[in-house]
Amino acid sequence: MNRVTAVSLAFIFAAIIVSGLVFVAQSAQAETSRIIPNLIAAENETSCSGDNVLANPSFEGEYSTYQLAAPGHPDCGGTNCPRAQMAPEWHPFWRDNPRDENWMNIMPEYKPSLPYETPPRVRSGEKSQHYFSFWTTHEGGMYQQVTAVPGGQYCFSLWGQAWSSRTTLPGYVSDPNDHGFLNQRVGIDPTGGTDWQSPNVVWSEMRMQYDEFGEFVISATAQADTITVFAWSQANIPVKHNDVYWDDATLTLQQYAAVSPANIISMTDVDVPEIITSTVGISMTGGMTWTAVLDPSDAITPTLSAPFGSQPADLLVTVDSSSLLTGTYQTTLTISFDPAVPGTPVQIPVTLYVVEEINRVYLPTIQR
Repeated sequence: MNRVTAVSLAFIFAAIIVSGLVFVAQSAQAETSRIIPNLIAAENETSCSGDNVLANPSFEGEYSTYQLAAPGHPDCGGTNCPRAQMAPEWHPFWRDNPRDENWMNIMPEYKPSLPYETPPRVRSGEKSQHYFSFWTTHEGGMYQQVTAVPGGQYCFSLWGQAWSSRTTLPGYVSDPNDHGFLNQRVGIDPTGGTDWQSPNVVWSEMRMQYDEFGEFVISATAQADTITVFAWSQANIPVKHNDVYWDDATLTLQQYAAVSPANIISMTDVDVPEIITSTVGISMTGGMTWTAVLDPSDAITPTLSAPFGSQPADLLVTVDSSSLLTGTYQTTLTISFDPAVPGTPVQIPVTLYVVEEINRVYLPTIQR
């Protein structure tokens, strides 16, 4: 075979490969053509108000090689994962199957993005968390676990953008006509799990957010003393640039209210009238008010130390048994909150037993 023939065959073979790649991309594009890129300009304020409870929410600090729990992962070659250069306090996740083709579901490469990049890929501070796949698809992101108040309403906000293009265009921007259909979204697992595929995760709407930071927001009610926030992306077509950038995360406790105990039970001797006082603890977040109401149609009407309040309080519920005959007396204490939160109003059964005689047994104290 002469050199001209070899070169010609190599050119034909390369053309076949390129044609095959284009066919795959066009097929995937046809399946996802209903998705339209959504560009949203960055805003100055976050949608989640209150104190931010996340650690390192702006993805600053010294990025380091992520350490996986034993036995590690084949994509990392063990527990030491140099492909994942992570911001402190954040953990990576990614889909590793199926991989029927060598461009499918690869592990993204994680690294910091710096403020001098064009277009701007850092929203504030000196860094943002960046990860990407090159001529491949990916589905992955990062997460962080946070101590939470069970029953509290949490708001999670995260600003993100992506760069997706088959070629490198001037200005390093996405190609609106030939991109990877790269979607982003955020989520909260109110049970505190770290499995991003769990049905417990509450997700925001996903969208394509190209070349400008846009805010992704989701709210959920904590079901445990830990919750987990997720940042997720999925590149559907293996183009040259499938890059994701996240910055300025916020997690705030929006509304929370709790009342304890769940019921009040007292007992007294009919011949020994007494005034019985019980304490109901009321806790809530700032900016809320509470109101306490007793059912006026019930057999007893205790007195309350306060009928309403704008601060957390210990509400005193007092019953005077001096005019009561032997029997069982019940009423219901209802505590409501404004604004209302899930699980409210709270109804507390109040029960007083007036008996003929209370027999008390006193055990001797044994000292050694």
